[in-house]
Amino acid sequence: MAARLKQLMMVVPLVFMIAVSAVAENEPHDKTADKAGSANDFGVQLKALQDEVRRLREETDVRSKLEATVDEKTDQEKEILTAAGQDYSLSREGNLEITYGFVYAHNATDILESINDTTEVDHSSNHNLTNNIGFKYALLDNLSMSATLPFVYKSDQRSTSNERNATDIGDISFGGIWQPQKSDGRSVTIMYNGSVVLPTGASPFKVDINNALATGSGFYSLSAGLSASKSLDPVFVFGSGSIYYPLDASNLSQRREGLLLTKVAPGKTLGLSMGMAYALSYTVSINSSLNLSYATKYKYYYEGRGTQSSGDSTSAVLNIGTGWRISPQKTVSTSLGIGLTNSASDFTFSFSIPFDFKL
Repeated sequence: MAARLKQLMMVVPLVFMIAVSAVAENEPHDKTADKAGSANDFGVQLKALQDEVRRLREETDVRSKLEATVDEKTDQEKEILTAAGQDYSLSREGNLEITYGFVYAHNATDILESINDTTEVDHSSNHNLTNNIGFKYALLDNLSMSATLPFVYKSDQRSTSNERNATDIGDISFGGIWQPQKSDGRSVTIMYNGSVVLPTGASPFKVDINNALATGSGFYSLSAGLSASKSLDPVFVFGSGSIYYPLDASNLSQRREGLLLTKVAPGKTLGLSMGMAYALSYTVSINSSLNLSYATKYKYYYEGRGTQSSGDSTSAVLNIGTGWRISPQKTVSTSLGIGLTNSASDFTFSFSIPFDFKL
């Protein structure tokens, strides 16, 4: 509208000048040749006016094609934030998104052990590979429901003699994401999310801890949070906060170093994250973020021996990621996480690719 008004303001003075000139030229004269000359001049000026209007219209059409529409900007925001690992619920109603994700996490520790009055260093190396199949269905344009089905492979090797492996399903989760207001590119976009996790994986409180590995948490848990993002073209900034509330695992009967474990009360976790993403081009984006979490202590209940508690823990991870658009509807995301504290994995690598379907 502003461009059309600007064109009109440019054309109106030109039309007025031509009209005045035409009136002056069309005043009665005695010579027929002057009238013919005036008519020819008016035709030339009218032709020039038509050419100028046509040129301005063509420039406006080209400019309009180059400018991204609101929907295109929203789609770009979705892709960039999704590549950064941020929940984004603004999908079209009836859209089903199936996402394949892969996560590799590695931990290595050195344990001092006393054997025959001598101290030896026992090196432990853990490898966790998780394949996730995620489903997200848009009930409304701003409300989506999700589910995640993980398949886990774990390997734990101490020195060169003791190695344990596990391959099993992980903990299945169900969740929802709600965005009250549509992103307009000017104000902060707020999203709320919640989920419930089912202990479908092998529980660490039920397996033989000396010969087997767990692939799940062993308890039900609830989580809730919110995330905020804002476009500062061409940069997107984002942050989030969450609370993780696990339920007690009871009716246990696990032997641990001669004691019978009967109940576990997991600690609660508070999480914060902040970061930014930048579109290098139409097909490539980069992002970085810092994830912080604080977990309260676990309590372990043993039959006839009271309780034992673990300490509180703090975790910090620095993430660096990229997003690669391989088609107009598909963006591949990769991320490398570097643990900054002892309670975090040494490093993680993740990969995901979505597949959209309109139902």
